[in-house]
Amino acid sequence: MNAYLKGAIAALLVAGGLYTWYRFNEAKLPVNQSPAEFKTLSQMESEGVPDFELERMDGTKLRLSDLKGKLLIVNFWASWCDPCVEEFPSMVRLAEKMKGDLVIVAVSTDEQRADIEPFLKAFSVPDEGFEVVWDSEHKVMEMYGVKKIPESFIVGTDFRLARKIVGIENWDSDNAIAFFHALKAGLAR
Repeated sequence: MNAYLKGAIAALLVAGGLYTWYRFNEAKLPVNQSPAEFKTLSQMESEGVPDFELERMDGTKLRLSDLKGKLLIVNFWASWCDPCVEEFPSMVRLAEKMKGDLVIVAVSTDEQRADIEPFLKAFSVPDEGFEVVWDSEHKVMEMYGVKKIPESFIVGTDFRLARKIVGIENWDSDNAIAFFHALKAGLAR
């Protein structure tokens, strides 16, 4: 095989690898976010996150603004979502470790309410620091510009967006807990 043919094959392999990487990571790249998505996030950082009211699993209503003054994680998930299932236990552990300092608002995007309750029982969701609500019509999901789940919005005590996380996060890691303590103390943003 001559050197030109070997070079052409190598170039094709490299190009194919780059193309595969791009297609796999395309949605995560900032260049693929629309100006509207950037504007929404910018507004959440400067003006605060959108308020909403959704039904808890016990039928009572939760208004997000009633939690103003607390650190929040607004997490969009579904029971059928494998990455959500993988992430959920670390959120439960975080809620237990940060009792009183943090509230997780777990917004289910499941199509049927009947799918949510068995999921929650499987993970022994704590009563304190964990609010589970159902976005049956996906209106809140749309309001927050959520495209993929899990997606989480870390909200400071000032009700403004501190961070947006797309994908799985290890919420109860030492680094995550240190970040939440720093955010509460006003040392992080």
